Amino acid sequence: MAREVRSHQDLAAALRARVLESGHLRRELRVLALDGDGANAPVPYSALIVQVRDESSRVTDGQVDAVRRSVGSEKEAFELVLASAIGAGLERWEVAVNAIREAGDATS
Repeated sequence: MAREVRSHQDLAAALRARVLESGHLRRELRVLALDGDGANAPVPYSALIVQVRDESSRVTDGQVDAVRRSVGSEKEAFELVLASAIGAGLERWEVAVNAIREAGDATS
């Protein structure tokens, strides 16, 4: 059986779609988290989305607990963290790809 080769952009799009189409967390929160749009997310989600996106090593138990209490489950709180982390990773990947492209297009 031949193995299908897909571009990184196809794989990134598939990952993004999978995050948006699955899970228990409300879809609108997954969209905001995936897009890193903490500014438009309600409290307490906004702080956690921004923290995961900008400085994930500084996420506090209090931030996670506030989200867990609001959504009512650890699973949904985890989904918010995961969607935020995936979104941040995809954003950084896109920046890196663009930098590589620009470097390759640069004249000597």
